[in-house]
Amino acid sequence: MVVIDPLVTESSNFWQNHGEMNDVNPADIQTEVFRLPSSCFAEENGSIANSGRWLQWHWAAAEPPGEALHDGKILGRLFMRLRELYQQEGGANPQPLLNIAWNYKDPYDPHPEEIAREANGQALEDLYDDKGQLIAKKGQQLSSFAQLRDDGSTSSFCWVYCGSWTEQGNQMANRDNSDPYGLGCTPGWAWSWPANRRILYNRASADPSGKPWDPKRTLLHWNGKKWAGMDVADYGQAAPGSNVGPFIMNPEGVARLFSIDKMNDGPFPEHYEPIESPIGTNPLHPNVVSSPVARIYHDDIANMGKADAFPYVATTYSITELFRHWTKHALLNAIAQPDQFIEIGEALASKKGIAAGDTVKVMSKRGFIKAKAVVTKTSANADDRW
Repeated sequence: MVVIDPLVTESSNFWQNHGEMNDVNPADIQTEVFRLPSSCFAEENGSIANSGRWLQWHWAAAEPPGEALHDGKILGRLFMRLRELYQQEGGANPQPLLNIAWNYKDPYDPHPEEIAREANGQALEDLYDDKGQLIAKKGQQLSSFAQLRDDGSTSSFCWVYCGSWTEQGNQMANRDNSDPYGLGCTPGWAWSWPANRRILYNRASADPSGKPWDPKRTLLHWNGKKWAGMDVADYGQAAPGSNVGPFIMNPEGVARLFSIDKMNDGPFPEHYEPIESPIGTNPLHPNVVSSPVARIYHDDIANMGKADAFPYVATTYSITELFRHWTKHALLNAIAQPDQFIEIGEALASKKGIAAGDTVKVMSKRGFIKAKAVVTKTSANADDRW
């Protein structure tokens, strides 16, 4: 096992005995683990993507400590050494390793800026539009995914990122937080894929004639010549009245909230309960509880719980005190929040005789954890959920 991580994780320590939570004999485990310490996000340049589709560039605040290296340097060294071995000794399926484009200034240490430019894409030869006008010279960065071609004249390893690093520079590093329309939209901050479009299908915000449905909150409008407004039109250049619907990725041009002919099971998809349903039946059709076409391996089926033995539902959520495995290594956080906890509604806690602060054991068919109970009103009226 090869692990690249800035901090120690349970995955890389699976061979260690930790009592009842991981009761194994290290002598019986023959897996060899190579842990390669990497830098963390605060120690390297790069982009961060969020659920709003923004790509935001960030800069290193410090150098990685000790033997830790940037991901690019670790992977660059591994790749170059593997390719050298293939060149010297040969091996199975050598073409990908020998022919991959690896044109970095330092092939042993590709920089994030170089990789980001690759993600955007460039012209591999002079590009012309359908009128014969030059739109990009060979070697130039592309400005939009609309310039990508399928004839080998362009390159981009992520088409939706095309436009994030153009000839004008790194668009992900934009830091203009002005909100010119007062709608909470900041098109000058970072870059949103695709095309810096902040709201997908924004043509639907205007009526068929191009007038905003809500004039006080105008995303897009037709000004007589083109689509204008606070956002990049998700519509091309088609004028109102043309035979193009606002949902351009669907052949019918409209949203599929109620689709009559696109699914074999009718306008609404069939409902199946999960394999480990807490109710043990399907209210719509009790004879077929879960999907009959789900592919599940035999050993996995044996580890699935039944409702009569596991009648409660557990879910997870993010909290201020937790940031994945990072917070496990933070001393102050461990002092403030020394134990993991289970939040339990008052009704279920009363039913199970659990008081705040009790240590509880939460089990599935596959294992268990122990945690402190936090009895709360948050789960009010849900007496069977944790």
